[in-house]
Amino acid sequence: MAGRRLALVLLASLVVGCGADPGPEPPEPPAEVVIAENSGAVKAATWRAAAARAAAREARRQAAIRRARRSTTVTGALRLARLTRRLTPAAHVRLTRELRLARAALGRLTGARAAELGSVLATVDQLAAQRLLSHDRLEPVFLVLRRNREVWTRAPMPAPGERRTFGRDPAVFQYYPGRGIQLQPLASWGTVNWLAGTCLEGRCPVRRLRREVDRLAGLAAQRGPFLAWEHYFAWGGGTAPWISGMTQATAVSALARAGRALHEPRWYRIAHRALGAFESPPPLGVDGGDHFLMYSFAPSLRVFNGELQAVNGLGEVAQLARDRRARRLFRRGEPTARAMVAAADTGAWSLYSWAGREATLSYHQLIARFLGDMCDRTTLRVYCAARARFSRYVREPTRIGIAPLKGLRARHATTVRFSISKMSAVTVRVLDRRGVTFSRDLRLAYGAHQIAWTPPARGRFRLRIRAQGPSGPVGVAGRRIAVRLPRPKPKKPKAKKPAPREREDVLTEPTERGRVSR
Repeated sequence: MAGRRLALVLLASLVVGCGADPGPEPPEPPAEVVIAENSGAVKAATWRAAAARAAAREARRQAAIRRARRSTTVTGALRLARLTRRLTPAAHVRLTRELRLARAALGRLTGARAAELGSVLATVDQLAAQRLLSHDRLEPVFLVLRRNREVWTRAPMPAPGERRTFGRDPAVFQYYPGRGIQLQPLASWGTVNWLAGTCLEGRCPVRRLRREVDRLAGLAAQRGPFLAWEHYFAWGGGTAPWISGMTQATAVSALARAGRALHEPRWYRIAHRALGAFESPPPLGVDGGDHFLMYSFAPSLRVFNGELQAVNGLGEVAQLARDRRARRLFRRGEPTARAMVAAADTGAWSLYSWAGREATLSYHQLIARFLGDMCDRTTLRVYCAARARFSRYVREPTRIGIAPLKGLRARHATTVRFSISKMSAVTVRVLDRRGVTFSRDLRLAYGAHQIAWTPPARGRFRLRIRAQGPSGPVGVAGRRIAVRLPRPKPKKPKAKKPAPREREDVLTEPTERGRVSR
């Protein structure tokens, strides 16, 4: 019994006694787990610090943008474009350098060259002062500035109206005295329009066409809700930047032709974005209601070739790009263009504008070509017949009419009245048997004219009028003139002399002495 109790005590001590094994200790976490936990915390802290720094930078950028928006300087316009990320750092450096070089060149120039470059720089400053030097205008405006710096510091003096290009750049520039050489988007797109037309006929310099279309498309500016190819100089009462319906139409026509020739839909999209000019009233756009304006700043001026080309260009976009917007605009403007044909026709030449002066030879040929395009597009007789007439006018000499000259007296002033059918260089000669007794050279518009002449003596004279029109053919007309002596002046009756007064004796009464007094 005692032995059993001893065994139980020993067993209990083995289970709960001081020498019991506590078992294995819990394992420590792996080192990579600890590092990962610490790294996550560090990254979170780093991210929070980076976000705070980015927020601070963005706040500083927004503050700088607000300051730049209030700026009225060219430098401020460049800084705004850089801060709003519309201008790359490299482009910002390049344009800033162009501005610095132009101002430095102006300081070195004198005379007419300094005046021309100064005019261009003044326009750039004016655009910035009016906060019109937006990021999309920087490229064309600084292109004008760069070309003027090159011309006025290195090139020969251009002639007034001279056009030129620079290297392979398709942008055409024209010299306007007092305004420098200016980007001429109408001439630029006109060349590309012709090139795209040759491509549609099968002979196509593909690489050149692609390069030139992309280059000129890149010179467009966002003008309100539409793209536009603007003019950056003052002209005809308008200030920069202004647009022309004729230029817009030529550009969209060229884009449509090039898009069809090279199967390039993105050029159709650019043309579509430019159509808004024909839906926006002046001075923003060229929508004149039932017609399209030549100049956005002159809604009352109706230029025939400009309006006709606007309608013609819209018709080309509608046809080649299958653009419904262009088709709707074409249908709105075509009836006015049709009615305009008669107003432009003088019977021997064409007018430049409604009730205005006659067109130059180049503008007359241009409107004849536009009439031909409208004839081909619509097959309407009004356009086809007008094209034939306008082409015939180029070949016809000036018609001259001379009013009768009667009752002419020597040494008495008279008036020679005549009319011409088109503007011409006119020579008036009066001859007698000894040669020319009177000569006058004139440049006259179509219509009636008169010139004073005093016959030098009695006898027979020959009047000869020669008129050369703008296209070259000469018209001649003559008339024989008889001049008589002046009528003799009527003799004034001689005044009768008063009869001599008879002497009368005056008798008086006899005096006292008997004598007679007188």
